Amino acid sequence: MARSLSAIALAAATLVVLLCATQSEAKAKTFTVGGGGLSPWGFGVMTWKPSAPIHKGDFLKFSWKGIPHDVWLMNNVDAYNNCNFSAAKKKTGITSFGSYMYKVTSTASPLYFSCSVIGHCKADNMKVAIPITA
Repeated sequence: MARSLSAIALAAATLVVLLCATQSEAKAKTFTVGGGGLSPWGFGVMTWKPSAPIHKGDFLKFSWKGIPHDVWLMNNVDAYNNCNFSAAKKKTGITSFGSYMYKVTSTASPLYFSCSVIGHCKADNMKVAIPITA
């Protein structure tokens, strides 16, 4: 009888953990970086501000059409400011039509993203610093 109760308690605890994990994923929001339109990840994206606070577990959606772009996660503010991709993390290859979903996995803030296509980062301000709320 004690073994049965212990197995039931373990099963109940496992169910609670799974339900909590499912609920936190259900609360996750998706933010389209650059806003709406056909090609939100594009020139001038530097001025984009999210519509609500972004939290760990939320998603950032990058999408573009018609002009070659890519997505890189810059490692720090200096790399971001100087468009230095040497230590950045490549998230997509260069393509004229693309979409990429980034899951926010920490509360480190801000996150720095940029496009490495020649001239896009420096001349066209195709980079963005995204604040993450703890």
